[in-house]
Amino acid sequence: MPLDANQFEEGIHKYWAAIASRSLDVQERERSFPELATTFADRQPPHFTRADLERIITWKYTDARRRDKALEGLAKLPDQHLRDITAVIQDARSATDVSWKLTGAIHGVGIAGVSAILAAAKPDRFPVIDVFALIAISHYYSPEWIASVPRDATGKLQADQKSYGPYTTFCRERAKELFVVSGHAWTPRRMDMALWAIGKGLDDADCARE
Repeated sequence: MPLDANQFEEGIHKYWAAIASRSLDVQERERSFPELATTFADRQPPHFTRADLERIITWKYTDARRRDKALEGLAKLPDQHLRDITAVIQDARSATDVSWKLTGAIHGVGIAGVSAILAAAKPDRFPVIDVFALIAISHYYSPEWIASVPRDATGKLQADQKSYGPYTTFCRERAKELFVVSGHAWTPRRMDMALWAIGKGLDDADCARE
């Protein structure tokens, strides 16, 4: 059965509860993440700088090896190139097209990191893709596209480039539905936060049964 508005709201509460249980550094990065959208929009043309991208990569990649690889890739690129590749986000409408443009632009930054860059710039347009969010969607909705999402050796869903477009569409549609039902503003970014917490709960329950 699809999730209702109360379950999504509960997901948001659980998301912040999970953040509160982590280090002060993690909590601070999470609280400051929404500021990046204003930073992006205030520049002419809108774009991210190296320092912004370092913040986003550090926020997204909690695994030290992945984070270091992404930061190394970032360090190899000139500042103008970083401005140019992130400036395309401003007028992007297709999540598939813009994610393809950014994927591979920074060595070591895959679709998870790309989605974080997009969501940091335009949270009203783009969500962050995550394994836990995919778990929640698969459990409660099972849309056709989820069957094509790859799985690892344990059977857990893995975020990939091809799934980002339909995933974004899913989050946008659910956000619109929740606005109609609840009267409260929902964005794709807020949607992915709720789905992350809901999916993490499902994954934790599965692990406990093993």
